[in-house]
Amino acid sequence: MNNHFEPYVRNKRDLKVPYISCQDYTNLEQASKLIPALKQINQSDRNLADAANSYTYILRSNNDDDIHKSIKYGIWTSSKENNEKLNAKYLEGQQDGIPVYLFFSVVRSGQFVGVAKLTSGYKEESFQYWWEIKKWKGHFNVQWLYVKDVPNKHFEHLRNSDNIEVTRSRDGVFLNWETGKQMMKIFEEFSDQKSILNDFTVIDEREQALRQYKYQMQQQRNQQQYYPYYPYQYYDYQQYQQYPQQYQQQQQQQYQNDYWQQAQK
Repeated sequence: MNNHFEPYVRNKRDLKVPYISCQDYTNLEQASKLIPALKQINQSDRNLADAANSYTYILRSNNDDDIHKSIKYGIWTSSKENNEKLNAKYLEGQQDGIPVYLFFSVVRSGQFVGVAKLTSGYKEESFQYWWEIKKWKGHFNVQWLYVKDVPNKHFEHLRNSDNIEVTRSRDGVFLNWETGKQMMKIFEEFSDQKSILNDFTVIDEREQALRQYKYQMQQQRNQQQYYPYYPYQYYDYQQYQQYPQQYQQQQQQQYQNDYWQQAQK
C-alpha cells in the first residue's frame, strides 16, 4: 500500500491533515519527535486539580479510531448542539481566563481514556477521516494532557450536573468544577500505564486503509472526464478494506465496460 498519497480534500472547507505515524507510541519521548501533539501527554506535576475554577465536560466517542485521530492531530468535533455549547464556553472562558477541559470515554468501553484541553473555538473546516465522515462537521483544536485507561469504578462515586453518575453521562454533559476537580485528580494520580496508545499501530493501519480508499475514490471521480457516461458511486468501504486489490480491479473493469457499452449505442 502506498503510504504517501495526497490528503483527500474536496473543497476549501475540508481540513487538510497529512498522515503521520511512528513505530512505538508508548515511548512518548521518541514518538513526540515525529508527532508534536504527543509532547504534553502524561506530564507529571501539572496539578491542574488545584485550580480555583475550570470548565469541564464529558465527551463520549462511538469508537477508538476517532480518539486515535484526535490525539494524533489535536482536533475534535461533536454534534451541532455540543459544538455550539463548547464554542460558547470556550469564548466565555477566554474572557474570564478559565480553561475548558474535556474528559473522554468510548461508548461501552467501561472506562475513561483521557483528558484534553480545548485550545480554540469552533472552526468551519471539516476533517475527512473520522469513522463516520458525513456525521461530523467542523472542528476544534485540542491538546491532550492525559492518555490513560481509567476504569469506571474509580469514578462511580461522582455525579454530573444532572445528578447522574459520571460513568453514565450523555455525550456533552457539563460538570461543575468540584466534580471535574476530583476526576482530574484521579487522572493525575492514576499510575497504570495501559492506554489507547498501545493500540495505535493497529489503528494506524485502519487509518491508512481509509485514506487510501478515499484517495482512490477521488481518482475515480477525476476520471469521469474520460468516462462521462459512468455514474459515479461511493463503494462499500468495508469491502474495499478486506479486498483492496481485487476491489480496485473489479471496479475499474466495470468502469470501462459501462463506458464502452454507452459509447457504442
